[in-house]
Amino acid sequence: MPRSAPLVGGLVLTLMTLPTIIISSRASLKSVPPSIREAALGVGASKMQAITHHILPLAMPGMMTGTIIGMAQALGETAPLLMIGMVAFIVDVPNALTDPSTVLPVQIYLWADSPERAFVERTSAAIMVLLAFLISMNAAAVLLRRKFERRW
Repeated sequence: MPRSAPLVGGLVLTLMTLPTIIISSRASLKSVPPSIREAALGVGASKMQAITHHILPLAMPGMMTGTIIGMAQALGETAPLLMIGMVAFIVDVPNALTDPSTVLPVQIYLWADSPERAFVERTSAAIMVLLAFLISMNAAAVLLRRKFERRW
C-alpha cells in the first residue's frame, strides 16, 4: 500500500486519537455514581441491563464529547501525516482508498511554503475552512453534551 494512501493516514490518526477517546470514556463511566448501579441491581436488573439502561445513558454525553474532541484533534494533526509521507502532489481526485492523496493540514503547509503570491489566498482560505470545521466540531460537542446530559 502506498504511504500517501488515505487508509494509511486514517489508521495513523486513529491510533493517535484512541488514547484521548479511551481516557474520556473511562472518566465519564467512572463519574456515574455507584449508587445508580446498585439501585438498578437492587430492583432486579441484570448486570447487562444496569449497564445498558442506566450507566451508559448517563455516561454518553462525556463519551460523545471525548470522541468529537478526539476527532477535532485528529483534524489538525500535521506532523504524523508528514512523517508517513502524505505529501503527495495530487492532480486529480483519488478514486480509491489506496490512491495517493493528501490532507488539508499538509496542503496548508505546502501552500504556505510556496513563494508565489497566488498561494497566499489559497492558504488563507484553507485555514479558514479548517478553523470553521474545528469550531463546528467543538460546537457539536457542546450541543450534544447539553442535549444528553442528565442530572442525578
